[in-house]
Amino acid sequence: MAQFVRKRRHLLSQALVLALLPLAASAQEAASSSTKDLDAVTVTGSRIKRAGVEGPAPVNVITAAQIQKEGFVSVYDALKTLTEATGTVEAASQWGSHTPNASGLNLRGMGPNRSLLLVNGRRVADYPLPYGGETNFSNYGNIPAAAVERIEVLTGGASAIYGSDAIAGVVNVILKTNYDGDEVRVRGGTSTEGGRDTWDLSWAGGKTGDNWSVTYALQYTKRDPLFGRDRPQMDDADDAPYASWNMEQRKVGFRPTAGLALIDPTTGQRMAPPAGTCEKFNGEYYTADRLVYNYAANTITNTGRLCGMSADYANWLLTGGAENVSGNLYATFDFSNDLQAWTNLAVYRSEAIWGTNPPSVSLVDDDNGYYWDANRNRPILGVRQFTPNEVGGLDTLRNTNRELSWDWSAGLRGRLAGRFDWSATVGRSYYRVEERQNVVDKQKSYDYFLGPRLGTTADGEAIYALNESRWWNPLTPDQYWQMGTVAKNRATSWVNQASADITGELFKGWAGPISFAAVAEVAQQGYHLSPDPRAGIDFDLQNVDRGGGERTRYSAGVEFKIPLLDSVTATAAARYDRYGNYKADDSSEALNIGSQKEPTWNVGLEWRPVESLLVRGSYATSFHAPDMHYLLGQPSSSEVQTYDRLRCIQSGAYLVNNCGVGNTDVWYTFDVNRRGTPLLRSETGDSWTVGFVWDVLPNLSVSADYWAIKLEDMIVDVGADEVLASEAGCLTGKNMDGTPWANPAGGEYCAGILARVNRDSNGRLVSIERGPFNLASREVRGIDLTARYRLETAQWGSFQLGVNYTNQISTKEQRYANDPNPERRDRDLRSKLRASLAWQRGNWNANVYADRIGSVPGVRYHWGTDRLDNPGGCLPFADGYVPSDSPSLNCLEPARLPDGSVNPNPNAGQQTSRYFGRVGPFITWNFNVGYQVTEHAKINVYVNNVFNSASWNHKDPYKLDYDFAPTRLLGAVGREFALEYVFTF
Repeated sequence: MAQFVRKRRHLLSQALVLALLPLAASAQEAASSSTKDLDAVTVTGSRIKRAGVEGPAPVNVITAAQIQKEGFVSVYDALKTLTEATGTVEAASQWGSHTPNASGLNLRGMGPNRSLLLVNGRRVADYPLPYGGETNFSNYGNIPAAAVERIEVLTGGASAIYGSDAIAGVVNVILKTNYDGDEVRVRGGTSTEGGRDTWDLSWAGGKTGDNWSVTYALQYTKRDPLFGRDRPQMDDADDAPYASWNMEQRKVGFRPTAGLALIDPTTGQRMAPPAGTCEKFNGEYYTADRLVYNYAANTITNTGRLCGMSADYANWLLTGGAENVSGNLYATFDFSNDLQAWTNLAVYRSEAIWGTNPPSVSLVDDDNGYYWDANRNRPILGVRQFTPNEVGGLDTLRNTNRELSWDWSAGLRGRLAGRFDWSATVGRSYYRVEERQNVVDKQKSYDYFLGPRLGTTADGEAIYALNESRWWNPLTPDQYWQMGTVAKNRATSWVNQASADITGELFKGWAGPISFAAVAEVAQQGYHLSPDPRAGIDFDLQNVDRGGGERTRYSAGVEFKIPLLDSVTATAAARYDRYGNYKADDSSEALNIGSQKEPTWNVGLEWRPVESLLVRGSYATSFHAPDMHYLLGQPSSSEVQTYDRLRCIQSGAYLVNNCGVGNTDVWYTFDVNRRGTPLLRSETGDSWTVGFVWDVLPNLSVSADYWAIKLEDMIVDVGADEVLASEAGCLTGKNMDGTPWANPAGGEYCAGILARVNRDSNGRLVSIERGPFNLASREVRGIDLTARYRLETAQWGSFQLGVNYTNQISTKEQRYANDPNPERRDRDLRSKLRASLAWQRGNWNANVYADRIGSVPGVRYHWGTDRLDNPGGCLPFADGYVPSDSPSLNCLEPARLPDGSVNPNPNAGQQTSRYFGRVGPFITWNFNVGYQVTEHAKINVYVNNVFNSASWNHKDPYKLDYDFAPTRLLGAVGREFALEYVFTF
């Protein structure tokens, strides 16, 4: 069998180090006698080379072989199983996601923008679109697995080594270099529940000569999308668990979602479609009665017929699909004087399918929310959701992302005076995204269905004559595209950078050589958001993000490693970073943002009382310069539909619990705008670890580390809900439940909040503005445990077991300085475990992998009215009615209303209890078996998610809305089967 052969001595050392790690999943073994003679190598967390695998702070290692044997197709599939990744990120299927094709990593629950992604030790361009419309972050989904040699993960603060962003950790992806040989892998699979076919083809290899090497990798991956129709367990609103159903749903069932309807908005009456209309749409619609339940009067009213959606979410995407092509090329040339030149080029191209609700049209007059129909002589609101056949098929129905990223770097490295290793590097990283969303041009839809405007009524309503033949009949794709169009949002990001570093031994100390490393860096980074200029004029989009600009960073750092005794070694590092020279898009003028100047430092200690035991500890300060979109975000908008807290209180609707969807006076649609805040400060914090690594037996190693991270001046967005609740509190002095409202941040807070609200002359919301501020602090603490065991038998082959466990034992967060700071651990994910058991005997091998994600709070757990003090929502009564969870009522439905009158509610005088339930845990098992057919050929069989654990069989009992489960943690795919052929030459 052809083997990859390393030609450089220092790279050989890295391979030997990794080979000595059982399962190499965490690099958690103390240095033993077998490692003492290894050449020094650089490990993430320090620029000083060392022979020992372990240092003062724990570093996890995931090898390419581990990614493959545990059944993962992509790098991100493996990274998200890290037990340290206790935070969640936006799911691709989540409604309103700003970054549907990006995969963020949330270490320690600190946020996806507070960990640093490096490729071969260098920064790469941020994902161009802002995460959640707020922050810049890294996409871990565009790293080709075929090019990866290993991934080193340092969890904890590391700003003194790497600068900004290294708050919760550093992920350093090491690509393959200096190989001889070629390997081709072909893998195909599908899900046993249907849908989600997957193909993966890769070719990795290299050539070497006496003084040169070339390493290359190509990969093609295709994953089909998964639609709601592929999972009937969650394709319709009535798939919600019964416990979550409200009063009306328990009485008359779910209201059909309007697929095709004409509505009189003044009476709520539906105008029945002609007989047989709904059946013309290939089963997408059915003829339905719209029943309305009046809770107070206990009556049911039929408001007419419409064409309802047969399955509300059948055409929604549960999991997006993508077709990715990536390549990596690395080359070196050795000169004769200990000088090596190198260059690397990585390219990634992706076309992804995403989206939730399909294109639709509403026939309304923008001023009144309806139009006057000349034929029916009454006000009309028309609602229509287009079907796959009308637009040209499911693929046409969906939105797409077209992405291109490339990363080029080159440099020189050598040896100075026989003592010091030095290197100099330049590079450019670039990322481009084009979002293509299928939407309907409002005016063209009016032209097609309504024709020309015929006039205006005395009340100012627009008069049209609906072409009901067109309205009640299916369209052909050609007819649809007379009004359909493709919105194109474009975004780019880039970073140009140069660095120089030197490392080596300064002199001999009293207990050994004193080593150092020094680094200097300069970088320019930027981004540009270019939403479709027609958005908000010709059509509405869920998200419209605007902003862009650039800035420059200068950095310098130094690090020392000092043996204090034969068994004790200390490390220390310091670094200075300066961010400045800010410029906004389309402007050559520097902005009045100032600069962020941040010194950071760290210290570490290693003590080896005996050869088999390492006791270690570290302390580090860290910082996170404000993300560029926090500073340079231009006014961006999205439409939301929720309740107006101020009108709810002022109208008294809150007194009778009538501030929900049915009350259009308080529940309606308005714009939420967002812009950057120029004068933000850097987030600053510190972290520390203490732990040990112990080789209990020659084949058994265990480790335990206690860690803590604290972050001050944390930048958070004052969100829409907070603006609305605070506006109501500032103007009425009340919370939604009528209790007194407490100002959380002092005298100027209300003035700032009120300036963010725009209402029309009738007091209805037109828009509100949210934005970032240095407000919060967050502190997390926990433990990481690992165990590694290796067993060699003469008859049964070799066995390797690896286990990682993380328990986040404390989470505290303050939104404002005046807030209390209670323990919030139970409101988040608390623990994760991963385990892998590998077996090898002759030509056979197998692996069993298990991943356990601990339970998370159920959705009703979070329905308390107070931001921090009052968790736990009230359970519903038997009829579905939910009482107030305010501290004063505590789930009691009062016998009398605040005005003293008798409460007509059937549950008056009765009380339910608070809900603190959790959903989960979520356990996934992967199994694979492989057989070496010949010296050059191997076959692998993979079964991922053996027991079919999925969102649709882990529903939250009180989650009423799509998708009924915490899909940030668990997807809808279920069990997958794959077959792989591996050929080497």
